[in-house]
Amino acid sequence: MIAGEAGRAASLPMYAFPEIDAANAAFLAAIARALRLEGITENDSAGETLFSQVCGYPLLTSENGRFSVLAAPCYDLPGCDGPTHRSFIVVNAATPYRGLEELRGGVFALNEPTSNSGMNLARSAFARVAEQKPFFRRVLLSGSHANSLARVASGAADAASIDCITYGLLSVHRPAVIAGCRILAQTAPSPAPPFVTSSETRPATVAALRRALAGALRDEHCANAMRALRLKKVVAASADDYRAVLDLERDASERGYPSLA
Repeated sequence: MIAGEAGRAASLPMYAFPEIDAANAAFLAAIARALRLEGITENDSAGETLFSQVCGYPLLTSENGRFSVLAAPCYDLPGCDGPTHRSFIVVNAATPYRGLEELRGGVFALNEPTSNSGMNLARSAFARVAEQKPFFRRVLLSGSHANSLARVASGAADAASIDCITYGLLSVHRPAVIAGCRILAQTAPSPAPPFVTSSETRPATVAALRRALAGALRDEHCANAMRALRLKKVVAASADDYRAVLDLERDASERGYPSLA
């Protein structure tokens, strides 16, 4: 939480592993220090969310209009290129699969139905081989990327689509989680999960938040946290920059594969 000045919730739920809780807390504390320097008070804000990070697909679908985009993050992890990320299609390390086509009729582990990395990017990838018909025998809901990896490693699922940021952070901080899996393919790139504030946040406060976010990345007290999070920098972004996720959805539909199935 960022306490005090704005009086609203602030969190980093996208990558909230216990192993990096301290790094996330330090990042939020640095933003709080920068906001104090901006003189942000409770009267300067409105809405429920002061600062957070959200998935890019629901940003423009199920939660369209709820948030204003502050910036796009750039991570120092495989699969990331500037302010973009992608998903890794993973399979059990012991399996002989060599391409997506060989997964036809298998079981797919899905973290969340509205996930850009777990569903939307995967749907786009499998639309190219699905031949306009259902591809998997079953899609099971796992609840998280870590759970999807566990399903694949145990043999309960044949494949899953894992956000490369999640995969990279787990490989550093929790390598046992991915030990039984291997990357079969990579999806198309997509804008990385944005940092956001409530759409009700006043323009002056939005500007202050953007400055505070940039300042947090330069905060010497936050350097170790940034290394743990593998966050290099942020770049200016708006909701329009995230319309690429809808382009992927549209492309899958035009290929006759509107749902991951």
